[in-house]
Amino acid sequence: MGEVRKVIIIGSGPAGHTAGIYAARANLKPLMFEGLTRGGVPGGQLMITNDVENYPGFPDKIEGPKLMSYFRQQGINQGVEVRTEDVNKVDLSQRPFKVWAGDDNVLYEA
Repeated sequence: MGEVRKVIIIGSGPAGHTAGIYAARANLKPLMFEGLTRGGVPGGQLMITNDVENYPGFPDKIEGPKLMSYFRQQGINQGVEVRTEDVNKVDLSQRPFKVWAGDDNVLYEA
């Protein structure tokens, strides 16, 4: 276990990445678990979507995986720490909240 984080994000779809970008811009040093196998492909549903034709800022259609790669890179550029690991367990019953992740079941707190 290391430092107690201000923000831990579980999931790497558009909402997770948006949360990460805004948290990083607020200097909260977010940690994101993008998943590995249990929750499906990291990046969410858009990773298996061929064409996205209704996303603001893209007047032409864009492939879902390409859009998600932009989300991920923007987050990393802003300071989001991304870990490609599954979350195994969470305990939200008391503060600091606890998150166990990865093959080694490492404990993280927020």
